[in-house]
Amino acid sequence: MFKHKSYKKRGGNPLFVIFRMGLSLIILGVLLLGVYSAYRQFSGVDPIKMSPQALLSNFVSVDKFMDFGIGLLKFDPRSISDKRNEISDKSEEKGEMGEEDSDNEAIEQSNNKPAKSALSFKFALVSDSHNENNYLGKALTQAKGAGAKLIIGLGDYTEVGTTGELSDAKKTFDDIGIRYFLTPGDHDLWDARDKGKDAKTNFVETFGRSYQAFTYGHARFIVLDNSDNYKGVDQAQMNFLKEELNKAKEDSEINSILVFLHEPLYHPSSDRVMGKVTPELVKQSKDIIRILSDAGVKAVFAGDIHYFTNYNDPDSSLPIVTIGALASLRNAQLPRFGIVSVYEDGSWEVEDVEVK
Repeated sequence: MFKHKSYKKRGGNPLFVIFRMGLSLIILGVLLLGVYSAYRQFSGVDPIKMSPQALLSNFVSVDKFMDFGIGLLKFDPRSISDKRNEISDKSEEKGEMGEEDSDNEAIEQSNNKPAKSALSFKFALVSDSHNENNYLGKALTQAKGAGAKLIIGLGDYTEVGTTGELSDAKKTFDDIGIRYFLTPGDHDLWDARDKGKDAKTNFVETFGRSYQAFTYGHARFIVLDNSDNYKGVDQAQMNFLKEELNKAKEDSEINSILVFLHEPLYHPSSDRVMGKVTPELVKQSKDIIRILSDAGVKAVFAGDIHYFTNYNDPDSSLPIVTIGALASLRNAQLPRFGIVSVYEDGSWEVEDVEVK
């Protein structure tokens, strides 16, 4: 009774098909750009510049995948435009950077690359091994083979800072046979704090003082301790810092002051800096930057962030370097450390070294 209506399948307007394909590609491009920007903002690392092996290593464990997912959820695209506006304002004021510089690249500089000066010595920077003493040992061996004369540790050698964990890390440092100087990280304080003791008790009992200063060659090394992200740097250590800076400036034999600590005082794209846990410490971090800059400090080296970056504080132009982590988990890069070359004229350059 009823005839079945058959509809002729439309071949489609070629222009409409092309338009639809173009629109799909634009949407896909926007999506990929969003993921790329979120990853770069969250990790501080440009995935385009990473090796495929390092990029894939971020997703080989549940921890890494969850960290990245949380970073995407927290990502605010407005932060990129805000950062670019901030840098653009700085460049207009100082006339130092062009309009085409990106957010992180505009701040990054070559930092004291020497002109033509003889090498004075090399030293190594290690950080964030988190009980993976096998990587710590490999890094120390590589550093020794590269001619490093001393080792500076930037914290988080353990997961929770028990005396057993700290002792295992100490044995790894002792076995290499190179003099080392360490500052603790926040992870190295957890066990002592949880047991109601002073947070630095376990570290001090194992390694000795948590901050110190010494001279090597014509460089003055100041190793600070800002690992307690609840209390920051106490007055005694602030007095120590000012005294050491004054002595270094008055010493005609010193042509370079280098400062080391665990938490970065500033970072252009990461919020994992001094003051993240306790916002009141943001002011102290800015005060420390001002003090270091006024004293003519050549560079500040930090850990904690778990990736290598090289940039300048936008207000003071103080060079800051974060060293990549030795741990294989929660690491945006493969396990790595740093080698710093110091030259006779006081200039320096840092090399980001992958653990082999």
